[in-house]
Amino acid sequence: MRMNGRWWRVVSLGLSLGVGWGSLSQAQPNARIPDSTTPPLLAQATPAPTTLPEQIRELKAQIEAARQRGDQAEVERLQAELRALQQEGTPIFNLQQVTVTGTRTERTLADSPASITVIDRERLRRELVQNIQDLVRYEPGVSVRRSVRYGLQDFNIRGLDANRVLIQVDGIRQPERFSFGPFTIGRDTFELEALKTVEIIRGPASTLYGSDALGGVVTYTTLDPADLLGERDSHVGLSSQYDSKNQGYVNTLSLAGRQDNLEALLIYTRRDAREPDIQADPSFKDRQTVEGDNVLAKLVYRFSPFDSLTLTAEYFHNRTTTTFSPRNLDPGIRFFRETIETERSRLSLEYRYANPDTPAFELATVQIYYQPARTQEPSVEERTLTVQGRPVPVRRDTFNELVSNILGASVQAQSRFQTGDLSHRLVYGMEISTTRNERPRNRFQTNLLTGAVTQNIPPDTFPTKDFPDSDTVRFGLYLQDEIDFGGGNFTLIPGIRYDTYRLTPSPDEAFLKSGAEAASLFADAISPKVGLVWRINPNLTFTAQYNTGFRAPQYNEINSGFTNLVSPFFRYRTLSNPNLRPETSQGFEVGLRGIYPQASFSLAAYYNTYNDFIEAFREVGSEPSPPGPPGSPPPPPVTLFQSQNVSRARIYGVEATGQYFFSPDLTGWSLNGSFAWAVGDNLTENKPLLSIEPLTAVLGLHYDDPSQIWGARLVATLVADPRDPQREVVQPNPNAPPQIPFVPKGYTVVDLLGYYNLDDNWQLNFGVFNLFDEKYFLYSETRSLFVGPEVERRAQPGRHAALSFSTRF
Repeated sequence: MRMNGRWWRVVSLGLSLGVGWGSLSQAQPNARIPDSTTPPLLAQATPAPTTLPEQIRELKAQIEAARQRGDQAEVERLQAELRALQQEGTPIFNLQQVTVTGTRTERTLADSPASITVIDRERLRRELVQNIQDLVRYEPGVSVRRSVRYGLQDFNIRGLDANRVLIQVDGIRQPERFSFGPFTIGRDTFELEALKTVEIIRGPASTLYGSDALGGVVTYTTLDPADLLGERDSHVGLSSQYDSKNQGYVNTLSLAGRQDNLEALLIYTRRDAREPDIQADPSFKDRQTVEGDNVLAKLVYRFSPFDSLTLTAEYFHNRTTTTFSPRNLDPGIRFFRETIETERSRLSLEYRYANPDTPAFELATVQIYYQPARTQEPSVEERTLTVQGRPVPVRRDTFNELVSNILGASVQAQSRFQTGDLSHRLVYGMEISTTRNERPRNRFQTNLLTGAVTQNIPPDTFPTKDFPDSDTVRFGLYLQDEIDFGGGNFTLIPGIRYDTYRLTPSPDEAFLKSGAEAASLFADAISPKVGLVWRINPNLTFTAQYNTGFRAPQYNEINSGFTNLVSPFFRYRTLSNPNLRPETSQGFEVGLRGIYPQASFSLAAYYNTYNDFIEAFREVGSEPSPPGPPGSPPPPPVTLFQSQNVSRARIYGVEATGQYFFSPDLTGWSLNGSFAWAVGDNLTENKPLLSIEPLTAVLGLHYDDPSQIWGARLVATLVADPRDPQREVVQPNPNAPPQIPFVPKGYTVVDLLGYYNLDDNWQLNFGVFNLFDEKYFLYSETRSLFVGPEVERRAQPGRHAALSFSTRF
């Protein structure tokens, strides 16, 4: 499914012209013919506005006409009608957005006990989002880090990242992040162009989502045919985006159609990019090519207005090839090129029933799915070894692979009932899945002088495996009750979930040759929660919640097979740990939210505690080495490493957002702002947590033309100096200078964005980012580095521009 980027751009232009010509040529035959009894004037009259933007523009034109006539009463009436229309359609205030993840039911953000961010398709376009790091560019308290070798990694929510944040697409758990030694395979395995919404829950959420929702949940919801069709029976869409920071192109073709009760959708996206243009000496820049393809296909059959069956097929592919700059290579290595190729497929079948007229059973969904995912890492390395005092050039061809295949099912139902004066909305369900994980590694070393090939490359003898092939079965039951104590002004939301987690390894010769052992594990957890929503008055809402989270141990934390018994200086061996306990968290949060005619705000304060944090490969002792040949010096002892539950932690902080419109009709100039402040401590070692992002604020001055034809925004991101991490100076070699931890300075970055709607079907978006060419470093990408040349590779891009257009027919 690979396609040359330049060829695809030519095809997309041809499709644009072809579809446009086809639309024009078919317009007359498909035009609606007036009935013979229709009066001629009505048949020829301009049709009434049907789409929301058309209705809004019509109302604004009427307001302007009434204002020019001096009819203030009519102006106020039309403005009230406009506000009602805007609230019924696309929300003007963020707090009016609807979330379905916080309680697994539809609630506005203002009425949700948890802090949740909803990013819709329009915002993705307006902010020229190319990847998951762009996705949270203006979301203080949420960040994404990038590895110069393995690309974008994972989400950090309120100081927790990696596998302590659950990621799901259409309710399907996504592959975990894998980290072992120098390998860090991230979780950027989905296409943003195929998404309808992204929802981010901040804080523990295991009561509804089970394991890994320790720090939060990121939920992606893909587009359905109805989202593109609306009231029409066909849709053809084209979009293209270019970003100068990495010469990146994103081109998308979307097709949708409706025939009677059957709806279909097909979305194809092609990506091409180069290495990021960072603000660093060119000698630090690795040469990189990125190619990506994604296909999303859906068939929806509607049995009735209340129930439907959806078949979804998805294919994601990304291939990144990096040729390292000589300046970034370790001593002795002359050349290194690596390809990271990720493929993820999905086939799912979902039945959905929704009927508000049957409150005892008003909603039910049943989904079964299979999702295989695979990352391959072929690499070529040329280095010089010293053999018996002589230099020997060799080439190493390495083939690494990570497999994560999941098969699962889920059931959710919703019921309403009364008990006296109390109204209940009950949500209950079950989830079950089994995941297969494998990590084979292979390597061949060729002597370039003699042509001899070997797979005995100390400390490994290939092929080998970092952990045994493993099967993980997850099972969860949950129940939640939304109890309304009177007219929706006071709602109590208790909930509880029970989860089991069973790991079964299947060790083979490739794993056992390291001398490691494999252990099984069974764990379970009960996760309660309670939330409260109190509408103090029509404008002001108070929220509070107590929530819990847990993360079951990962397969490679329980079992790992990495042994070095040949080094003359340092020998080590990893041990399995069948007694690992799940990590757990407890979260407390209070919030105040307000929506007024021209302004809205949200304020939240939280305090979270964490227990049994798992420290991977902790030193737990030593054992004697096997004796060497007769007459040889005694070998060093073997240091033992094992993953263990060791740490307690706490994180507390404050987050706030706000919007203010200068005009009563909620157009023209507006101010937007948000900030996040957090403090985190490792209570076991009595020092700050490295994963806490510094104080961050985002301030925006927006202008939206009353006609909704064009708009612009100036956005400033302000990041303070990080809290002193108190990392120790390291000096592994007494003859070398000490290694001093690198602590990035605070910075301010200003972006300018804008849009222009040629009509309802054509939209142009543009942006200039890092307007003042600030050189800066992200804390998340440099928090573990020491002062030195390696830091320069993490510099962020300077001033760059992005442009996109989209159209539909």
